[in-house]
Amino acid sequence: MQKLISILFITSLLNVSHAGYLDNWSNDDLCGWMESSSTPKNILDEVDKREILCYGGIEVSTLPESDSSEDENGTVFPSPDPSLIPEAIPDKKKSTVNY
Repeated sequence: MQKLISILFITSLLNVSHAGYLDNWSNDDLCGWMESSSTPKNILDEVDKREILCYGGIEVSTLPESDSSEDENGTVFPSPDPSLIPEAIPDKKKSTVNY
């Protein structure tokens, strides 16, 4: 009888530990990991399993439209803000040569 009780107790523990540890994670928690440069495979699998659509580290229902960063000549980079570019200051130490 003790053997039977021991077997039932052990199997009940195994069934409880069957649940995945990511089951308690929210969709936004998983999407936060999707922003990482090296997302672990188990996180990727869980996002695929839940069919979550992530953008900017949170769950979204649709992806926003974004401006294309390519044109017929290749990748286009945005121009820097002109107010952030320092003005060139002439070097007064250089001498001018007169011929």
